Amino acid sequence: MKRNTQIFLIISLVLSLALLPALNLAADAQWVDPPAETPAAPVPWNYVPENPAVNPPGYVPENIVQQTDTRPMLYIADYSTGDGKKSVNPYGTFGLNFTLANNGLAFANNIVMTFSSQDFDPLDGSVITFYEVDARKIGNPDGSLVDGNFVNSTHTFKVNDMSTWKYSGLITAAVSYTDSTGKNQYSDVFTFTITINQTGAAQTAATATPAVVDRAQMVVNNYSTDVNPLQPGTTFKLSLDVRNAGSALARSVSLVYGGSTITTNPEGTPQAGGVSGGSGDVSIFAPIGQSNVVLLGDIPAGSSLSPEQEFVVNVTAQPGAYPLKLSFVYTDTKGNRVIDDQVITLLVLSLPQLEISFYQPVEGMFYVGQMGSLPIQITNLARKPAVLGNVVVTSDAGEMSNNTVLVGTLDPGGYFTVDPMFIPFQEGTATINLEIRYTDDFNQLRTYNSQLQVEVMPEIPAPEPYPQLDENGNPVLDENGNPIMIDPMNPNPFPNEPVKEPGFFAKIWNAIKGFFGFGTSNNNPTDMPTDEGPVKEGPVYNGGGMKSP
Repeated sequence: MKRNTQIFLIISLVLSLALLPALNLAADAQWVDPPAETPAAPVPWNYVPENPAVNPPGYVPENIVQQTDTRPMLYIADYSTGDGKKSVNPYGTFGLNFTLANNGLAFANNIVMTFSSQDFDPLDGSVITFYEVDARKIGNPDGSLVDGNFVNSTHTFKVNDMSTWKYSGLITAAVSYTDSTGKNQYSDVFTFTITINQTGAAQTAATATPAVVDRAQMVVNNYSTDVNPLQPGTTFKLSLDVRNAGSALARSVSLVYGGSTITTNPEGTPQAGGVSGGSGDVSIFAPIGQSNVVLLGDIPAGSSLSPEQEFVVNVTAQPGAYPLKLSFVYTDTKGNRVIDDQVITLLVLSLPQLEISFYQPVEGMFYVGQMGSLPIQITNLARKPAVLGNVVVTSDAGEMSNNTVLVGTLDPGGYFTVDPMFIPFQEGTATINLEIRYTDDFNQLRTYNSQLQVEVMPEIPAPEPYPQLDENGNPVLDENGNPIMIDPMNPNPFPNEPVKEPGFFAKIWNAIKGFFGFGTSNNNPTDMPTDEGPVKEGPVYNGGGMKSP
């Protein structure tokens, strides 16, 4: 151990003697201040030092995103709410004017911008698209952008009713896009800060009224159909009362039944004259005679028009209430294509289809003052059952009885008969009125009315009495010498002769017959003996003068 320590001290001494000249400073040497700090060169975005000895030229680490010199870079160059301001009035609408520019060296394609805000409601929808924004180019001498690498757009918003008390609000725009190859996708989020003008608490002046937007507004004041109610298969004419309720002229107004959209170019800008009506919903009410697009022309502010269109209700339509969308596509005073959508409601019902007729002939069956039966039959001609209530048969030409009865359910093709009694008051054609009560598809009470006609003959004259004749064809006279008349309504060929009171001998004869149990002959008084003696048999004459033995 002691020997090792000596060896270590000898080695240290030798090294100290060897390094002594290098540590010795010259006599005139002196310390100086460190050099002044020079500005560092700007480091590029996402710069990562690379070891040229290890990484080959052009190598990009995998964990580093694509550099700005090979990708598009969108940003908002400027925005305003009109006249260079960034403020709006409470309860007001405004157009958000913004400039979307590309600061990268690659084209930006397939741009989709989605707006969202809790303070402002979008009136033109929440999504706007752009086809392309050119890559960055050298700017103009005045610093303005060069055409091609920016696009100007306007989106309409309205201050939310729950945010009118605030002093400012935010609009967020989420943007997604690709490069020219379409393989690489990028996304950014832009925020627009809008000031909401509020009147100070210390001010006593009245709040300024928001400026009225100078625009047209197409509305439907009234509409009607020439057929009511509408049923499957019904052809009808729809009449509208259209008015421009705005404050500006609406140019080249087109009315599209069933709804429409505005055709846009790849940049998302509406194209002039592009009216699409092929996507309208006309599955229930189909136009006939012309298409569902009607040109109304120019409509000044406050003016009205009354367009008409023929429609047919689809036979497959079920009973119900159907909305029909109406789109008014026109050009405003600034040359922008505008669309105003309206919705009207049309009711479709399925009413009973009945046939009222006589199930047997009625010619010569009815006479004035005489009662007859009306053989009425009710048949269901529809393709579904009909539930009917009471049927009431009346007529102003006579008196009815047994004329009210409950019908009930009629199957398709089924029938129901009713036979009221009818006493006509006068000859000629008598009208028979039928009223059938039922409930429609909207639970409303309705009546089905129909009429039948019958011919009433004159009153039949009563037959006149005629004289009774003897065997010689001469009238038979009564005790007063007048002819005996026979009533045709009771033609008795054997008129009853006056019954004579039995005489004394007849009474004795009857008593003897009764004593021996033969009874009396009261049923035939001619067999009884009279005071004149027994009745002799003689010829009997009938009403026609014929002789009977």
